[in-house]
Amino acid sequence: MLKKKNNNLKKKLSILFDKLNIKKNENLVLHSNSAGLLQFKNNKKIFNTFYNLLKKKIGKKGSIAIPTYNYNFTKTKYFDYLKSKSNVGMLSNFFLKKYPNRRTINPIFSHTLIGKKLYSLIRKNDYEILGENSIFSFFEKKNFKIVCFCCQPSKITFLHYLEKKNNVSYRYDKIFRGKIKFKKFLFKTKIKYYVGKKNIDYSLKDANLINMIDNKNFIEENFGRFSCYSVNAKYLSKVLKKKLKKTPKFLIND
Repeated sequence: MLKKKNNNLKKKLSILFDKLNIKKNENLVLHSNSAGLLQFKNNKKIFNTFYNLLKKKIGKKGSIAIPTYNYNFTKTKYFDYLKSKSNVGMLSNFFLKKYPNRRTINPIFSHTLIGKKLYSLIRKNDYEILGENSIFSFFEKKNFKIVCFCCQPSKITFLHYLEKKNNVSYRYDKIFRGKIKFKKFLFKTKIKYYVGKKNIDYSLKDANLINMIDNKNFIEENFGRFSCYSVNAKYLSKVLKKKLKKTPKFLIND
């Protein structure tokens, strides 16, 4: 019975990946909610099943960037490369544990990078973490497919990069100083972070993003009781440039 359930889940995931238009040799940014997997099988071994299927889908030349963000740095001024856990879920921490030496060194928006073509980015420490030389800019240039597995599109951090790129009025640059522990080394760092103004609700709203879905360029698919999404970085950048020009607070309007 257990084997039958596992095969059934593999089939569901395979169908989902097809519907999200995930292709061979593709580059992905993967936002995730582990509850999407645990709804079918309450066992963390299922995370390996998910990863193996996704890796098989994109093939040896494909790559995956998994957010392993830790937001404590803005308060504690300290980031431990190996010990600071991801604040964005169980599946994120699964990848971090599986590939501890493939985490980028950014103290807030670190990513675990899987795929040879991304190895050169692992030791990249962006001063301006949402700027034109950041990893998010790389995602745009290489047109990564952004996938939200069982989480809402407002979780897409690339949107904050687009806010910075389009110079929205409700955010501003702020400098944070602190220390990074990298294995046996401790060094000082300084980063520029495009933060939201305190007198405004700058949280991203799902409603307007969901209204952009056309199931061709911006796809939504159900997976059990959750919704999943996929959209290419360049398409999202192009559409939002127009949206923000017309409605500067498009991303945060209710």
